Amino acid sequence: DGAYVAADADVAAAAASLVDGAFYNAGQSCCAIERVYVHETVHEEFVARALELVRAYRLGDPRDGATSLGPLALPSAPAFLRGQVLDATAKGARLLCGGVETACPATGRGRFFAPALLDGCDHSMALMRDESFGPVLGVCKVASDAEAAEAVDDSPFGLTACIFTSDVERAEAFAARVDVGTVFMNRCDYLDPL
Repeated sequence: DGAYVAADADVAAAAASLVDGAFYNAGQSCCAIERVYVHETVHEEFVARALELVRAYRLGDPRDGATSLGPLALPSAPAFLRGQVLDATAKGARLLCGGVETACPATGRGRFFAPALLDGCDHSMALMRDESFGPVLGVCKVASDAEAAEAVDDSPFGLTACIFTSDVERAEAFAARVDVGTVFMNRCDYLDPL
């Protein structure tokens, strides 16, 4: 699902929520954040904060308390995700971290994918149009609320969308423009919007 970080957003809070929304359950959620559109005035700060958070994930056995990112359910998932990353980087995205198939560090077994953060993404890339269903997050810089709303809608997937802003009217205008099931303000992938 798509997310927008507006110029007036609390960038630290947006990064924390969106990284969690993208990588919770190794990104294997129907309402996971798949792509983030960030206003150009806060883009660099957002990417720096998100990168710090993504790098902090620890792959491993979900029964181990030190693990913060577990395995992938589908045998085909690691290769599929790697294909999305390769497609994006071949088209100009910058892979900031992760993006490789791996095994559990402790056992050498299992289906894992190092959490990937990519910047400089656009809609020529499969990861910005198609569902990843894994720990991959694409970031795209935008110049306006209208550009962000149009980009969020440029996908057949859209159970949810979210906007991070300090302005309720901006959030309401964004919600009116996007065609999704639920729009969140200053949170994402949350079970109870009230």
